[in-house]
Amino acid sequence: MALTVGLAYNLKTHLPWGRGNVEDEAADFDDPQTIREIAEALEAGGHRVVHLPYDAGLFAALERSRPDVVFNLAEGWGDRNRESIVPAMLEYLGIPYTGSDPLTLGCALDKHWSKLLVTQAGLPTARSFKVSPGAAIPADLGGVRFPMFVKPNAEGSSKGIRFSSKVTSLSELEAMVEWVHQTYDQPALVEEYLPGREFSIGLLGNGHRLRSLPLVAVRPGKDVPEVALGADPANEFIYSYEVKHLNLETAECPAAVPDALTQRIEDLAMAVWQVFECRDVARVDFKLDIDGEPSFLEINPLPSLSREWSFLALEGRAVGLDYSALILSILDECLIRCGLADDTAAGRWAKWRAESQNSPRVAGSGN
Repeated sequence: MALTVGLAYNLKTHLPWGRGNVEDEAADFDDPQTIREIAEALEAGGHRVVHLPYDAGLFAALERSRPDVVFNLAEGWGDRNRESIVPAMLEYLGIPYTGSDPLTLGCALDKHWSKLLVTQAGLPTARSFKVSPGAAIPADLGGVRFPMFVKPNAEGSSKGIRFSSKVTSLSELEAMVEWVHQTYDQPALVEEYLPGREFSIGLLGNGHRLRSLPLVAVRPGKDVPEVALGADPANEFIYSYEVKHLNLETAECPAAVPDALTQRIEDLAMAVWQVFECRDVARVDFKLDIDGEPSFLEINPLPSLSREWSFLALEGRAVGLDYSALILSILDECLIRCGLADDTAAGRWAKWRAESQNSPRVAGSGN
């Protein structure tokens, strides 16, 4: 079925609301090359693509073009509601779109809210507290023990995470919280530091079609500086903006871990998906605690889809799902969910599940 597909996105080259000289301001926006590659994948599926770059004229462009469906990548501009803006526009106009709705995107971007939801559901996550600009750090430190980890409350793509984000004293905590307030003009989230390895897992589908993609283990590359490494340098490190920006990490997919750990993370990811009522696609990140148990870090219902660097593309390659098929599979799931296509088959990506046990391990880097 050939459709007119709107492609909504933010470009790294278009930042009218910059925060001065913050180096990671555009970290969660897309490169023009990624947009070209996604458009090519959609066109390879027989669809006509209408480009919808995020700017002040987007609403008028949507009214004028009236695409059959929008493939949404737009991060928006502004604060914690920014990812909800384009889906809200599309719902107002009655245009179907890929991915989760405004409420899910808003709750997921606000890390404090997301941890509250996960905790209420009985799922494991590190203890934490939030410090708003102008507020004092609680005297009891919210029951959290050192070492701690400090980050902006409503950012993604490792924005606001630096080698100094891990703090071991009250003076370091105060300095890092103040830096977040001054640099990002938002609350700081303070978590108990998790010393174990970090993992990421993609989910694709809806309802009975929902499946998890292979698990990714995030490891330090050979050029990660010593300041980023922990007590276990082979596995533990601070996955900071400095590391991600320079692609110093290594991602192993499928992760070479015991089957029991893989199954535990898959089960937790599915449970988190249900808590947030995600749709079509998402990525969930976990880190191991001191006992080696996975603990929820965050969920990204608007994950990166870079062909070269994204974890989702890496997971697809690990099971023989090429990039075009991944993009078209996300669109397929949206079309089936919206009643625009029949749920008559298991999808373009159905075969990978049966074959995944024998899939080759793929080394890469991504977010």
